[in-house]
Amino acid sequence: MESENLTIGKALKFARHDFLNDLQLMLLYMDLGKIPEARRTLLEATERMRHISMLENLRLPKTEIWLTTFEWKHTVFTKKLQCNITAGKRITSDDAIVDYLERLICIIEEAVDPMDEYIVNVAVNATEDHWSIQMTIEGSLTELRTLPETDGEFDVSGVLQDKQWTFTLSGR
Repeated sequence: MESENLTIGKALKFARHDFLNDLQLMLLYMDLGKIPEARRTLLEATERMRHISMLENLRLPKTEIWLTTFEWKHTVFTKKLQCNITAGKRITSDDAIVDYLERLICIIEEAVDPMDEYIVNVAVNATEDHWSIQMTIEGSLTELRTLPETDGEFDVSGVLQDKQWTFTLSGR
């Protein structure tokens, strides 16, 4: 799905779908008498929502939306999000971060095999005066290019090892 086609209505539809999937899985486990699995599924869903809601403290609303809707727009990836964020004033352009992340993911999508599974572990960390977004892509990547250039508002680094590419954006 192209990012410009993601309306509020479509985002809500995806969110409802994900939520109903979690509920149906819990119900299935309960119907099968597998209460520990139902409990685990409930706790995992609750933890995912806690991390998503913590993104608001990043104080970069467009970046928050991009990270939240990432796997709806880039369906080849499964996302796992981990946040440790303290609210603070950010001086980096929210638009610049989102533009960079989108360009980077489009480059990565050109290097994926649509028949393989790709997991993206996203770690968002922020203190009052510094933030970082680290994305680790697990899966076989071919013909991977170098990281795109930034406008200098934030730093970017990346490491490609075996079947894993980790890149980090950081700024103030």
